[in-house]
Amino acid sequence: MPRRSARAHLLGLIAVAVLPVWLFAAYLLVEYALHEQSRFEQDALQTARQVSLVVEAELLNLQTTVDGLSKSGSLVKGDLKAFEDEARRLAQGTDKIIALRDLDGRQLANTQVAPGEPLPPVDPVTTDEREKLKSGGISVSNVFAARDTTDYRVAVERRVSGPNGEEWLLSVSVPTARIRDVMLPAVPHGWTVGIGDRHGSYVARSKQHEEMTGKPGLPEYVEKIVSPHGSFTARNFEGTTLLAGYYRSTYSGWFYTANVPLSEVQAPLWRSLAAIGGTGAAALLISLALAYIVGKRLTQAAIDLAGRAESLGNGREVRPMSTSVAEFATIAQAMVNAEHAITERTRELQTVLDTVPAAVWFTYDPQARQVIRNRFAAELMGLPTVTSKSFGEPDLVIDTVAVKDGQRVAREDRPLSRAMRGETIDNQEFAYILPSGVHRYLLSSARPIRDPSGSIIGAVQISLDISERKRGEEQRQLLLNELNHRVKNTLAVVQSIATQTIRNAADLPEAGRNLSSRLVSLAKAHDALTRQNWSGADLGDLIANSITAHAPLDRFRISGEHVWLPPAVALSFALALHELTTNAIKYGALSNGAGTISIAWTITGEEDGRKLKLKWRESGGPPVIPATRKGFGTQLLKRVFDNEQSGGVVLRYEPSGLLCVFHVSLSRQTIAGATT
Repeated sequence: MPRRSARAHLLGLIAVAVLPVWLFAAYLLVEYALHEQSRFEQDALQTARQVSLVVEAELLNLQTTVDGLSKSGSLVKGDLKAFEDEARRLAQGTDKIIALRDLDGRQLANTQVAPGEPLPPVDPVTTDEREKLKSGGISVSNVFAARDTTDYRVAVERRVSGPNGEEWLLSVSVPTARIRDVMLPAVPHGWTVGIGDRHGSYVARSKQHEEMTGKPGLPEYVEKIVSPHGSFTARNFEGTTLLAGYYRSTYSGWFYTANVPLSEVQAPLWRSLAAIGGTGAAALLISLALAYIVGKRLTQAAIDLAGRAESLGNGREVRPMSTSVAEFATIAQAMVNAEHAITERTRELQTVLDTVPAAVWFTYDPQARQVIRNRFAAELMGLPTVTSKSFGEPDLVIDTVAVKDGQRVAREDRPLSRAMRGETIDNQEFAYILPSGVHRYLLSSARPIRDPSGSIIGAVQISLDISERKRGEEQRQLLLNELNHRVKNTLAVVQSIATQTIRNAADLPEAGRNLSSRLVSLAKAHDALTRQNWSGADLGDLIANSITAHAPLDRFRISGEHVWLPPAVALSFALALHELTTNAIKYGALSNGAGTISIAWTITGEEDGRKLKLKWRESGGPPVIPATRKGFGTQLLKRVFDNEQSGGVVLRYEPSGLLCVFHVSLSRQTIAGATT
C-alpha cells in the first residue's frame, strides 16, 4: 500500500471537507434559480392577463357604443342621412370612425368621409366573418390600415338589419395607438408587452409601437402560441432571447404577450454562482495554506518522535522534546487543529445559510420540537437574530398556527415532522399565523437526513417567503370582484332605463330615440369615469359634457366650487342632467331663442357631514304648466336621488320656469378626491 505524509493526508482532508459545502450551496442555488424562473414565468403570464383585462375593457366600451348606435331610431327606419348625422355627432372630437356597410363591400355611411363625398368601396365580408357575425353578432377585427393612410386601426363590428331585412355591418374603429395608450399603465418597468391579432400581426406594442403595428410577428415566435395561455422562450427581431408569457382572449381572438430578456431572468443565478464560487475558492486556498503550515509542524513532530524512538531503540541518549509532554502534546495539538478545521467549515456553512434568501430549519429531534434555524428563518418567524450564539445550538420551535387549503395543520403533520418520518415534501404552500398576529405564506420543501445505513437521523426544511405574491393574488381577486359588481350595477341601470322608456313612450320609434339618447348619455358618463379609472368625476366637467351634446353652453350660467363625485353619484347626475336638458329643449327655456338656464351649487356642513345643494333654474321660456302625470324624466329623478345614499330632489313648476333642486350627502374624502 502506498504511503503518504501526514501533510498530504491533511491537505486531502481539507479538500474533502470543503466539497460538501460547495455541493449544498449548489443545491440551494439550483433551487433558487428554479424558483426565480418560475416566478418570472408567472409574472409574465400575469402581466399578459392583466393587459388583456385592460384592453378588453376598452373593446367593451367600443362595443357599448356600437350597441347603442345599433338601436338608433334612424337606423331602424332606414334614414341613413339622419343616422350618419347622429354618428358624426357621436364621433366628433374623438379618434373614433363610425361606418355602416353591407356585406358585399358597399359603404352606406362613414364619419371619416366628408359629408357629400362619395363613399369608397371596401372589402366584402368573408365567409368566416359572416359565420361569426351570425353566431355572435359582435366581432373584433384584425388590425387594418385606414383608407389612404398608414394609420392602423382596429374595429368592433355588429351585424344589424335594415328596415327591409337587409344585412348591414355597423362598426366603430379606433387607432391602434389608443390600444397602446390603454395598456401602457399595466406594463411593468423593463418589460415589453405586445398584442397580436388572429393572423399574428401586431395590434399594439409597448415599445416601438409605430414601427411594429400592422406588421406580422416572427413566425417562430407566433407559432409557439398554441394554447389559451402559457410561457416559452424565443428570439425577437433583434436576436435577443426572451422569456415570454402569453394569453389568448376568447372575446377578441387576440393574443397578449409579456416579454423580458432571458438574461435578466438568469442574472441573479450567475451573480450567485460567481459569489459562491469566489467564496469557495478563497476558502479552499486559505484552508490549504493553513493545512500546509499545520501539517509541516505535525510532520516535524512525528520525525522528532521517530528519531527519539530510534534513539531509544538504539540505546542512545533521548533528548527531551521542545514541548512539555512529547507524545500527548502532539496528539492534543492535532486535536486542536482538527477542531479549528471543523470550526472553519461550520462558519462557512453558517455564512452560506445566512446569505441565501431562504429559511432553513434542521432538526435531530424525533418530535421536531428542537430545531436549528438560519438567520432568515429567525427573521421570518419574528425572532431576534443573536449573533453571539453558536451556530448549531437547537432552540424550541415557536407556537404558530399553520393552515393549508383552509384547514388547520397539526404540528405532527407539518413538513419538518413529516420528513422525520421519512416523507419527502416538495413545494407545498402553508399559511402561518405568528404569536404576534403576523401572517406569513411559505412555499416549503423538506427532506429526511439519513446516515450511511439509511436510517433517519434528522430532517431539513427549506421555505421561501411568498407572502407578497399571495397578497398580490388576493388584491387581484378583489379587483375582479369589484369589476363584476360594477358591470352588474351598470346592467341594472340599463335595464331600468329601457323598461321605463318603453313604458312611457307613445310608440316604438319614440322609445327607440329616447332609449338611444339615454344610453349614449350613460355611455359618455362611463367613458368619463373610465378615463379616471372609476375613481369618480368632477361635477363641473360632468355638467359641461352632459349639456354640450344637446345645447350650446352660452345658454347656461354655471357656477360652483370644485366637487369630486363618486362613480354612482356621477352616473345619477349624468342621467338627471340629460333628462332636464332634453325636457328644456322640448318644453322649457331652450324651446325658444331667449330662454336661459342657471346651474349653481354650494357645499354646506363640515367634514363628513357635508352636503351638496345644486339648483337648476329655467327662465325666459314659455309659461310653465305643471305636468298632469309623472313622465319617465320625473320618475328617473325621483328614483336615482330619493334614497339615503344619493339624497333627494325637489321639482317646482314656477311661472318663470322649472326649478329643480338636488340635495346630495358628501363625505370629506369625496370632496377632496380629485387632489389626493
